[in-house]
Formats: sequence, C-alpha cells, structure tokens
Amino acid sequence: MAAVAAKGNASPEVLLAPDGLDASMLHRFADGIASGHAAAPAGTGAAFLARIEQLAAVEAQRREWSRQLPHLDRRSRAQRVRQLPGGAHEDTLFDLAAHLTGFLQRRLPVEANIVANRYVDIAPQGPSGWATLPLFLSLHAAEAGDIALAEAMLAPSPPRLIVIGGLSGTGKSTLARLLGARLGRGPGARVLRSDIFRKRLAGIAPETRLPPAHYTRHNDEETYEAVFESAYDHLACGSSVILDAVFLSRSERDVAEALAFRIDVPFTGIWLEAPERDRIARVAARSGDASDATPEVVREQSRLSIGELSGWHRMRVNRPLEVIVAAARAVLERRR
Repeated sequence: MAAVAAKGNASPEVLLAPDGLDASMLHRFADGIASGHAAAPAGTGAAFLARIEQLAAVEAQRREWSRQLPHLDRRSRAQRVRQLPGGAHEDTLFDLAAHLTGFLQRRLPVEANIVANRYVDIAPQGPSGWATLPLFLSLHAAEAGDIALAEAMLAPSPPRLIVIGGLSGTGKSTLARLLGARLGRGPGARVLRSDIFRKRLAGIAPETRLPPAHYTRHNDEETYEAVFESAYDHLACGSSVILDAVFLSRSERDVAEALAFRIDVPFTGIWLEAPERDRIARVAARSGDASDATPEVVREQSRLSIGELSGWHRMRVNRPLEVIVAAARAVLERRR
C-alpha cells in the first residue's frame, strides 16, 4: 500500500485506514506527487494556458480564469508547468487538483485538504498558488461531469483567520486538519503550522528533528514572523487561514488578532487545554511528526504563565475527539 501511495497514484480509498483517516498515509501520497513533479522536465507554459482558457466554459470559471491569469502566467514563466507522464504539459497544481478532485467526488473533503496542505508544505507554491486551486478543482470537476462540485468550488467564501493555540500535546494539529476543509473555497483553508515553518527556515524536511539548541527566543521570533507574513499574504489572496502554533506569549496572540484586523477579516482564537499527564502521553506517543516537543518540554511549559486569554475560546481536550470537533465547529458557526 505504501509503495503505491509513494508513486502518487493511489485511489482515495487505498489511503484510508479501516477506522478512518490516516494522515501519515495521506502525507506520503502528497510526497509522492511532489516527488514526481520535481523529477518531471519543464513543460510549455503557453500550451497549458491555452488549454485552461479552453476548459473555462461557464461564466464563473471565465471570471476566475481572468482574475487568476496574471498568477497563472507568472507560474508558467517560473517553470511551474511540467511535462508529465503521457506527454501532458500541466501546471503542477493543476495536476495536484486532479487528485484532490478524486477525494472531493468521494465526499472526502478533509482528506483533500490534508493532501493539499502537505503538498505545499513540502513544495512551497506561494499564496497566489494556493488561490488558483479553486479554479483548477472546478475545471477538473466539470471535465468529469460533476457540475455541482464544479460550481461549489467557485462559490463565494470570504476569507477568515482561525488561530488554534495551546501547550504542546493538546492536539492543535489534529483539530486544524479536521477543520480545514470547512473554511473557504475548495480545497479549504491553508493550514500554517509553526513546526513546519521552523524546519523550512532551517532548511530541513518537516520530520527531521532539530537539536534543542535550535529552540531559542530568536528562532521563535523568526518562525512566528514567517508564519504571520504567510498568513497575511494568503488572506490578501482571498484564502482562509488556520494558524497552528503554541501561542504561549500574549504578544504573539495579539499580533495574530491585529493581523486579522489589519486586513479586515473575521478572527477566531481557540485555546486548547489538557492536564499535563495527558499532554505528556500524547507527545511521548508521537512518531514521524514535525513537532520536536518532548515530555521535558511539556513539563517546562506547564511552569510558564500564558497570561490573559481574553476573547479566545478555551476548550478542554481530554474528551472524545468528535465532541471537541463539534464544539470547535459551533464556535466557527457563531463567528461567521
């Protein structure tokens, strides 16, 4: 199964564990797609742009194509168009969207959002790249004859900023993955995780561990600055964003809220809480994760003050996951 997924051509059903979501398998699936794109030779951008113009048949697609054309042209000049197996000259995100459409047609939006976010985590495309995905998804859906899905991908959905904070081991990334598909146009929100950005700034893969000496105040500031900059740019491009980080400092929380105010989008802060023993158990059980937190880190965080959480929604997470997700969804519905 893993070998199939690594090639980037497994069906959505193959990527699901018997009891539901298998995020690690979905990550490997996205990694396989990214590897294939990186190995493919450069394609002809003009041919791809002409094809996209021809595929954009309905009015909503034509409007979106016109809006995205400067980004699409810039991507073609930056060699984002590749000659893929079979001879097709396609933008790498257009090819990714074909895989995502398969998930969406099978009513698996969470899985589609996870694959999309993983792909751009390891193969950065920039905020304007993420903003092209609704058009690409709509075109693939229409080509497959799924008109309802094609229309849904381009339905208006104003951007918003969701911040999920909490001490290490509270399940921030799990909740972010399960909420991402519910925000914004397809494939959903761009989930920006501080652990991923820290590794990217260090020039290493997400699951490669950094030594404790790398976790300094300066590195923390640099990481949050990169996360906030990316969030601003994605919001400016019309995409909803979920920030996934500890946000231990009140100043970090204030900056996140100020960012939403500056760009005039709704802000929702969710703070996850759990007993120390539960957080230690969760961290100790991790493997192959971008987080480098250890039980010692958890204990150290427990001794620190988080300050005031005014305006944030505090949630206990030592409850069944479905209860936590339902509570978070209710908060998002109230703050539309």
